[in-house]
Amino acid sequence: IPAMKTALWLVAGACLTTVCIAQTPAQPQTPAPAPSGPIVMHFTAGTLIRVQLETQIDVKKARVGDQVLAKTTDDLNSNPPGLATRGCRIVGHVVEVAPHQGDSPSTLRIAFDKMILKNNSEMALPAMIQAVGFGDASLGTSEEVPQSSGAPGKYIGGRMPGANSGEVKLPFTAKGAIGMSGVTLSPGTAQDSVLTSIKHNIKLESSMQMILRTE
Repeated sequence: IPAMKTALWLVAGACLTTVCIAQTPAQPQTPAPAPSGPIVMHFTAGTLIRVQLETQIDVKKARVGDQVLAKTTDDLNSNPPGLATRGCRIVGHVVEVAPHQGDSPSTLRIAFDKMILKNNSEMALPAMIQAVGFGDASLGTSEEVPQSSGAPGKYIGGRMPGANSGEVKLPFTAKGAIGMSGVTLSPGTAQDSVLTSIKHNIKLESSMQMILRTE
């Protein structure tokens, strides 16, 4: 009988131990950080962006839908900072193209679609062409670089910094087709821009610059 009582006490103790373990509350876990959403950035309407063309466009060879590539020549303010720097790619396409034939003018219609930021993310960039041509030092000697927000940056002499410092920048005050005889620039009907020439075929060189104005 004493042995039986001892066994019963051992069984009861084991049960209580099991209950105590089962009732021990679980330790709180630190929640995993929520994934960050996509970076959203935009420029206020009227922001001026200077770019240099990377593709040559000849109306005698171009086709509707052809890609138009350019890169920014200046740093722009952005939030988060450091996204819209010099060298960001601007992507557009040819909307309409027609070579000069008889009395029919040469026409080139371009629309810009997006900007690829420094972190390789993309943002929509509906923009019109305010000016196109080669940089001309006689058009301005000192200028302020318009920004999307905050204080503007300044470049003296209108010259491009860096390895191409000898190249003159097209000033932000420029309008129309600069140095392109007989070529006119006008806004299109759907956030695009139209170059027209009644004398000869239009050809944009890859080293030309543009002043884009965001819509």
